[in-house]
Amino acid sequence: MTMSDWLPSLPLGPGPRYLAIVDLLEADIAAGRVKPGARLLPQRDLAGRLGLSVGTVSKAYAEAEQRGLISGEVGRGTFVQRRRPQQGAEIQGVNLALNVPPSTGEADLIAATVAEIAAEADMDRLLSYLPHQGRRDHREAVSHWLGVHGMGAEPDQIFITHGAQHALSIAMSMVASRGDTVLTEALTYSGTLSLATQMGYRLHGVAMDREGLLPAALDKAFTETGARVLYCMPTLQTPTGTVLPAERRAQIAEIVRRHDAYVVEDDAYAFLMPAPVEPLAALVPERSFYVVSFAKCLAPGLRIGAMIAPDSFRDRCINGLRASGWMAVPLMAEVVARLVRTGGLANQAALKREQAALRNAIARRLLAGLLPVVPAPPGFHLWLPLPVGRTLPALIAQAAQRGITLAPPGSLRPNDPTTQGVRICLGAAPSLAHLEDGLRDLRRIFEEAEAISFV
Repeated sequence: MTMSDWLPSLPLGPGPRYLAIVDLLEADIAAGRVKPGARLLPQRDLAGRLGLSVGTVSKAYAEAEQRGLISGEVGRGTFVQRRRPQQGAEIQGVNLALNVPPSTGEADLIAATVAEIAAEADMDRLLSYLPHQGRRDHREAVSHWLGVHGMGAEPDQIFITHGAQHALSIAMSMVASRGDTVLTEALTYSGTLSLATQMGYRLHGVAMDREGLLPAALDKAFTETGARVLYCMPTLQTPTGTVLPAERRAQIAEIVRRHDAYVVEDDAYAFLMPAPVEPLAALVPERSFYVVSFAKCLAPGLRIGAMIAPDSFRDRCINGLRASGWMAVPLMAEVVARLVRTGGLANQAALKREQAALRNAIARRLLAGLLPVVPAPPGFHLWLPLPVGRTLPALIAQAAQRGITLAPPGSLRPNDPTTQGVRICLGAAPSLAHLEDGLRDLRRIFEEAEAISFV
């Protein structure tokens, strides 16, 4: 029997047939009868051999993928994954503070890609000093990826970086100095808070509503503070999950030009949108630094990001790369570039979107009445406002007692009622069942009286 011809002997007793298929596959993997990397039969072929409907086998494959047993790759087939210890198996509870993407088989895909690279003669070049901006073929692949997601750029405009945080650091160093005021949303990304502390920037929070940054408030903030830099996340903003409408993006672009300012746009979640959204940077390219990461759509450990900078800053950005790391790791950049070219990255992005939709649906069902009723594309995080009478320290402490990890948001306007809440991250839970348990417990906390003292 070749591994691709795996056929289960289904029991005759009661119970869903699709679950029987999954249970038998899991048992054969555990016993070593089916090895990691084995390719399974296509769903239609397996259905025909077992005398079942394609729908039953499709449901079985979906459940097996959810359990982490298999992963599908566009154009290649369905493969058995390497088994790993389940996160949280030894520790009870769920982490709703860590904003990571759920696993969708990316580890095996990356491992296979690295193995392909290692077997080729090009490995020597990937271990040498290379251009600070990144290899041209890597930048071409990133250019293609960005174009698909709404941000056109030529390879010469792209800088490969050690993740998005590295790119943000370089971009901010181009337009802000120690002591300068930088405008951002009233609730902002924690990495920006860390960067401001390290580099000595003063962050000024601008008012938001349920659609994101308010243009009138931004205009006023530029005038009153004298700031010349705006850092923002127009798409699936963290921590709130808001998406700026096109009309507001146009208004903000006009405000930036009028105040002779610059934009640093963090677009880490663009790939989660069901259709491409034109970035703010595309409306004011001569005054924008556009930053993306491959952490959320692939894997955080790759530490590969990309930045588009105004042409007038090109030489300074190259020097910034040289000064802060010489170049991004070429081997990891090669992995990303190959997965762009083969479609593996697009497949992973689609799987991440599916997981985001599933996890959002669970959260909206279990936290119904607590979450804002705002139609928004599903991301890896949701904003949970605090009801009147609730305090954030007590909520975090009560959640911790139930094994739920929450973290305070990066609020720059602590007295603003619209900033009273907490970000709920949905990706760290290793399974949908694990996530459901944590969200049910969180719901119970909101239904109970606030605990004031824990002594």
